[in-house]
Amino acid sequence: MKKSGKRLTAMLLAGALLLLASCGVTPNAPTGGAAGSGSPSGSQPAAPSNTTVGDKPAVALEGASIVLKVSHPEPDTNMLATWNCYARTFKNSLEVYSNGEMTCDIYPNDQLGDLTSCMEQCSQGTLDICLSPGSGNLTVWVPDIGVLDIPYLVGDLDVNNLVLQGIVLQQLNEQMSEKASMHMLSAMTLGFRNIDAYTKPIRTVDDLKGLKFRLQTIDSHIAMAEAWGAVPTTVAFNELYSAASTGVIDLSDNCNYTLFMKNLQEVTKYISDTQHIANVCVALISDKTYNKLTPEQQDIVNRAAADARRASLGVVAASEISNTEKLLAAGVELISLTDEERQAFKDACYDYCLEKVLPTIDSDFYQLYLDEYATAAKMIGKA
Repeated sequence: MKKSGKRLTAMLLAGALLLLASCGVTPNAPTGGAAGSGSPSGSQPAAPSNTTVGDKPAVALEGASIVLKVSHPEPDTNMLATWNCYARTFKNSLEVYSNGEMTCDIYPNDQLGDLTSCMEQCSQGTLDICLSPGSGNLTVWVPDIGVLDIPYLVGDLDVNNLVLQGIVLQQLNEQMSEKASMHMLSAMTLGFRNIDAYTKPIRTVDDLKGLKFRLQTIDSHIAMAEAWGAVPTTVAFNELYSAASTGVIDLSDNCNYTLFMKNLQEVTKYISDTQHIANVCVALISDKTYNKLTPEQQDIVNRAAADARRASLGVVAASEISNTEKLLAAGVELISLTDEERQAFKDACYDYCLEKVLPTIDSDFYQLYLDEYATAAKMIGKA
């Protein structure tokens, strides 16, 4: 990585840590925990100052009159794990901004059920906040959000993160509230999906022919695999390690940091940086919960969510270098594609994916997204 990239990474990490500290969440120096036990860094830092290492979860503030129940899929001992960082930052900001009136009960490690269950609980109002759904998981309620999962539509993470703070998010949330009785507090582009291979290196589209490709059951993802000549295969994320190690699948696609959630670096032999889909994940809040709050309390929730979003994006970006080092140390071969090689992957699937997905997306919304993306790119000098 160039020096300017390293400086940016250092600035992001410093900013994230300053924000965490301002919220009363101060991670200590890392301990010698095993790589791959969390996300996105994989290492096990010492717990924040308000917990003990590998011990107690964050505890709801005593005396608060409003306690929000929050679920996420990660361990609660690593502040550099995306959703643990989000949850703890949100909790601390909520307590500070409300002067102790509001707090959270945080349930890590999918204690309240898997992602599908927690989304349903949030929609029904029995769970206040559900962290970590990908944008594609929400298309069952709002097909328009599928625009975010079209392969190679998003070329820059920063641009997309700017888009996801404006009218695009507002319009999606209007549909989410109407159809699912919940909405997104935050939407974040956390990285690009790459091809993880378990049997042979992938350098060209032809290398994919006939291989069993584990994907999420999202129309655009399946269309992409079909266009590449691979065989779309469904495997739950929690079963991915076993499926990869026993030959049930040959490939999957993930952001690099997500491998450490389930120790997938142990079974992954090759990663090809196809960067085919921008991975957008969200924080959901039940409308039943949100609508019970006063306007002032809603503003506090929104401000706390904005803090949590900034902190999470910061630690994801700042972990990129260490994640690469950990993957190499685990024996994973990182295959860097040239622009021309990556373009060949796009050319082989892009039009086919648009043909499959655009009929399900409102044409006016699709154009709005394209216009907002172009405006955001110009605003930050990436047009």
